[in-house]
Amino acid sequence: MNETVHIKNLDIRSGSRTLVSSVNLKVEDGEIFGLVGESGSGKTLTAKSAIGLLPENLELSAEEIITAGSNIIQMSKKEKRLHIGRNTGYIPQNTVFYLHPMIKIKNQIGDGYMHHMKKGRDEAMKKASELLSKVGFENPKNILNLYPWQLSGGMRQRVNIAMALMNDPKLIIADEPTTALDSTVQKQVMELFRGINEEMGISVLLISHDLSLIKRYSRSMAVMYAGQIVESGSTEQVFRDPRHPYTRMLIKIIPSFKIKKNEPLTEIPGYVQEDGGDGKGCVFMKRCPYAMDICAEIVKEHEEDKHYYKCNLDRGFYE
Repeated sequence: MNETVHIKNLDIRSGSRTLVSSVNLKVEDGEIFGLVGESGSGKTLTAKSAIGLLPENLELSAEEIITAGSNIIQMSKKEKRLHIGRNTGYIPQNTVFYLHPMIKIKNQIGDGYMHHMKKGRDEAMKKASELLSKVGFENPKNILNLYPWQLSGGMRQRVNIAMALMNDPKLIIADEPTTALDSTVQKQVMELFRGINEEMGISVLLISHDLSLIKRYSRSMAVMYAGQIVESGSTEQVFRDPRHPYTRMLIKIIPSFKIKKNEPLTEIPGYVQEDGGDGKGCVFMKRCPYAMDICAEIVKEHEEDKHYYKCNLDRGFYE
């Protein structure tokens, strides 16, 4: 199967700090891929590297970053802008700051389409109306004439999704797309993503800290911690047989309807370290209940049937 995204040996640095270290990531054509981990784990930086949106003060190196069929590492800035603009859509977690509050929706949703696809305003407005209707607006022409501040958070997120679909992309990156939305709207937005994926065959890179969301909607997934991928595989594999202690702990803290009244929620003690280190030893060692002395010096990599994990514990440890 072909890959919409293939990131190979990605490192991202800020001065002497390593923020993302030796990341390898594949998103196959037509799949929803979940990238999960706590805040500060490097999920957003990794995803932004695939579409050339990293802040200029960060230093990136990689063997290759293939996005929508082309290696953007080998492109000039102009070529990269054109390729990314035509072939990818980005949906941020912060709908308030992504849409300019004093520019009407019709201008924000249409300008990129006219620029990248070389189309006129009438055609842009026709397509924008169709997509706004597709994402659930009953009166799309009215929405086009509103300002973002006149819309609710859920409505702004739907506008963002429509904007991401304007250029018929091969890939959509959705960065915490349900943040700050109530549970009903969360489900509507995620079902919308699933529908877009199934009907249009668009690959979706879904970034989230919510494992229950990843479990329900993604086909494949990767777990990130402190700038490194510590486990990856099919979503069914990872949830059925989690092999990294961090993955197991994340799954354990998913809230359950069986929880008793006044029973405290499970949590992972400690916090994510600020960078991905220099690749020596295990980045999860300080929070791991199974850490050994050797974990400070080296960490083994395992892969079987496309199920990858990075840990000194062998597969049979939990059995």
